[in-house]
Amino acid sequence: MDAIFNLLEKHRLQSYYNKFLQFGVKDERDLIDSVTDEDLNNLGFSQAEKNRYSQMKIYIRRLRAPADPAAMPVQKSIQSFSLQYTYPECPEPKHIKDMDPAQNTVEDLMLRICHLESIGSSKGVCLYTLDGMPLTDDPFFNTWSLQDRHIMSGDVIYAIFTPTENLIPARQNVTRHVTETDRQDTVRCHVMLKGDFEVKVNLVTDTMTNLKNMLANESGIPAHVLHYKGQYGGGNTLENCGISEESTVQFSLSTFAEEDPNTAAFFINDVVPSMQQTPKGISVFLSSLYVIKYKPPVVEHKNLIGYIRKLTGCNSLAQSLYQLLLKNEFLSRTQKIAMVEGLYILFRELLPKLGSKRGEKIIEDLDVFENSTYCWAYLMTEAKKETAHHEDYAPVSLVSEDNNRFSDPVKVPGIPGTLERAYVLQKIKDDEKIPNCTEEVLRETSLKRATDLEKILLSLHPLVRTYHLWISHSSVTVLTTFKTQ
Repeated sequence: MDAIFNLLEKHRLQSYYNKFLQFGVKDERDLIDSVTDEDLNNLGFSQAEKNRYSQMKIYIRRLRAPADPAAMPVQKSIQSFSLQYTYPECPEPKHIKDMDPAQNTVEDLMLRICHLESIGSSKGVCLYTLDGMPLTDDPFFNTWSLQDRHIMSGDVIYAIFTPTENLIPARQNVTRHVTETDRQDTVRCHVMLKGDFEVKVNLVTDTMTNLKNMLANESGIPAHVLHYKGQYGGGNTLENCGISEESTVQFSLSTFAEEDPNTAAFFINDVVPSMQQTPKGISVFLSSLYVIKYKPPVVEHKNLIGYIRKLTGCNSLAQSLYQLLLKNEFLSRTQKIAMVEGLYILFRELLPKLGSKRGEKIIEDLDVFENSTYCWAYLMTEAKKETAHHEDYAPVSLVSEDNNRFSDPVKVPGIPGTLERAYVLQKIKDDEKIPNCTEEVLRETSLKRATDLEKILLSLHPLVRTYHLWISHSSVTVLTTFKTQ
């Protein structure tokens, strides 16, 4: 019944917990279909508490597929869609079978997992694919449906719970006021994976900022996630940007600002572990990682990563280590969380604790990171005995033929790679042949969405231009216990 208490606590109604138990509430569905307004009056609810109860019912409905099939715009069998999820020290994967991939969002899935695991309001969750790719970095894309994020029935999701202060909150979509003026020009705006929108503008006086705000009002997409893909923007007028009524203005989507990557930013103390550590411990932890990264390795990094993967079964931790140690690449916040939380659990298992039979000295939970160097020494020694034959990665390019990050990747008949949709449509418009294309007359209807690449684009920070996909998961028995003995 911890899940019921946590639901009530989230909405400041926990004082009614025992009364609801006496009333006969057994799970969250009872709070929706078995409690009437009259019951709330009898329980002594004030009007303010009734308002919070109504908000709680809305929250609960997000945890499951709609009960009324008539409310579903697309008739699909919900029973045929199921997911599994697991997390560090989880004995076996758990199943979720009553979500609607067309309506339930990634955010709904995050809420559902937290609810099922009775996670309190002080914590949230980060999600990852089975191979270790982060899924929940961008809060805007977390509002997209499971279907639009290409999360398929049968997928296994890896969850890592962390304090909410580590997570990036979603910004509210605010309708932008646009000063009324004479706008007789029409420009077409193409938004990444969302299609075309026509917006009335004044090419001479309106700026790119004006256009973004008007596009946001027209499309319902928040202005802060719209990024113009041209050379000029901000305060430049549309005419100065080279935009005319014949133009199609391209916009990508991301919560994050476009900025140069800074790999050294990883070593800033900005992620709080679930189990609080001493300031000295945080310093030792980050410093030890810095030394491993920049000093000549005692053991091959691939062997070390492979051994940690073997011990933990935490592919998101292994993926983050691979990018940090071997590729010197930017790590997103969700990947850093996997590193901090994952290594804490591993180090805690390696070090002696109360009840263990590893000598007299006991390491308290608070002091785990202070002993990071001893843990790394043990891992490196053991990793020398291991091989790295399961540490195989395939580089996936996320940039198109013009060296910009993909927005709408498509497959063209006869061409093994992926092309940008706008590039292909321009070739069709100009009646130009694309080399190796097997269609005599290429049409837009012949193009197929590159959904495998879309999933990666929607999951990764826009600074990532090449993603190294771990491809050996089918040949490795995944352990999720973090057991070292």
